[in-house]
Amino acid sequence: MQPLETSPTPADLKTLLPYGAISGIARTLNMSHVAVSRALRKAKPSHPAVAEAVRLIKEAGSQTVQHDLNQLKK
Repeated sequence: MQPLETSPTPADLKTLLPYGAISGIARTLNMSHVAVSRALRKAKPSHPAVAEAVRLIKEAGSQTVQHDLNQLKK
């Protein structure tokens, strides 16, 4: 079992973000939507878009909900 404090896997980043978050991150960081999507796909922790996405995921509680759903599947 993974601890909750680990960062989500690259495939999980986009799915755990609230609706419209990629556009919001792009506007905030003055980047294109495509650039933010690519950064999230690569999931390099040093990228500002990834850091903002992880912050939003934690703020929304999506990671905790995903963990709870995974527990139900077992």
